[in-house]
Amino acid sequence: MKNIKLYLLIILIVANTGLIFAESLTIHISPHRYLNKDKTTIVNLDYQVPYNNLKFVKHKNGYYAELDFNIDIFKSDSLIFQKNIRDNIGITNQFDAQSDKAYLNRVSFILVQGSYLFQIKATDINSKKSATISLPIETLAPDTILSDIELCSVVRPDSSAYLEKFHRGNTLYQSQPSIIFEKRDNPYVYLSFEVYTNESLRQDMGILVLTVQKDSILVFDDMMDYISYNDCERINLTIPLTDLNTGKYNGNIIFQIGELSEERDFEFFVTEPKIQLYYVLINPDDDYKLLKYFISENAPGNWKTYSYDAKRQYVSRCWVKLADANQVSPESFIRTIRERVDYANKHFSHFNNGWTTDIGRIYIRHGEPDDVEKGTTLDNTRFVRKDFQIWKYRSRFNAVYLFLDIQMNGNYKLLYVDGDDRESSNPNYMYYLGEDFDTSLLRN
Repeated sequence: MKNIKLYLLIILIVANTGLIFAESLTIHISPHRYLNKDKTTIVNLDYQVPYNNLKFVKHKNGYYAELDFNIDIFKSDSLIFQKNIRDNIGITNQFDAQSDKAYLNRVSFILVQGSYLFQIKATDINSKKSATISLPIETLAPDTILSDIELCSVVRPDSSAYLEKFHRGNTLYQSQPSIIFEKRDNPYVYLSFEVYTNESLRQDMGILVLTVQKDSILVFDDMMDYISYNDCERINLTIPLTDLNTGKYNGNIIFQIGELSEERDFEFFVTEPKIQLYYVLINPDDDYKLLKYFISENAPGNWKTYSYDAKRQYVSRCWVKLADANQVSPESFIRTIRERVDYANKHFSHFNNGWTTDIGRIYIRHGEPDDVEKGTTLDNTRFVRKDFQIWKYRSRFNAVYLFLDIQMNGNYKLLYVDGDDRESSNPNYMYYLGEDFDTSLLRN
């Protein structure tokens, strides 16, 4: 039994840390054993595939990947059962395919007493990448008092159909087969398991002991009394991650009741996200002014008290939200805006940087217009002749902008707009253009 457990642990470490070779599919698999009412073993086989390791193909209004999950179960070198699952994985935002999100599923088996070998092959249908994993599994003894430890990223009340297979009653236990917990998204590691007693043990006070170590140093421990009320009860414990450093942790749970004692080991990894800050302009105050070209959100009332880093992080989050709203990656969106800012500064700068001008603002928001008409006002105005430009957009949306060089210094001001609710016309624009201005030029 010890050798089987050791082999299982080695296999799980390989699978759970993603040590699948270059052209292979990265898949995390985690088996959890529980006792059924008739003392047979239920095995929940949870598997998780990162979106960024799957190939998504556009179809109608979404993007889809297909995962073929095949399981062969052997006992005493004989194939006794086969199961094939075809997972259709859909997303609506194509950039989720490059995100840290993952697909999660579960398949369950009931096993009679004995030793088994699960031979698993997972294949991404679109990319043809695959992974093959072997899991030796020993059934639980009928008189065991402790199930396996299931590590979850989420345990919360939930009566919806979301991750239906991971509900027990009206509670969602979202398994984390990767056993990797990012501190930003997971303030706790949730430990979920079952304890098994009988009527003869109801008179005894049980004890649950939880310990967690990092590099053989104790970092967390807890001991609690346990009173049995039912033959089978689910226990949930939490390990707070706030004060834990990144790295690998080894844990142990001991359950003692009466003269019986059992223990289960587990492990998990704590990571911190690499903070990726997105910005166009070095000064976060300027960057926020640039953001205002696209969003209506006001800066926090205490913006002036924010540190440089806090302002940068706030603006970065805004850029990410804006990129998501436009169904593009933050990297692609920032690159496009930077190119437009550089162009505006090169072509529209006079007394001020080109990105701060009216004409620069429209170029940064929409890019190069589909049509530009340049001209000069006629003599029948109250001013000397002035140059104007009419920009028209048709391919992505319909809008018309008229800019006038009022001060004759190259700093064109936006006088008239049609088709853009974020901009407004000067109500007296004809006063500057003259009554004989050909308004048909403003048609798109």
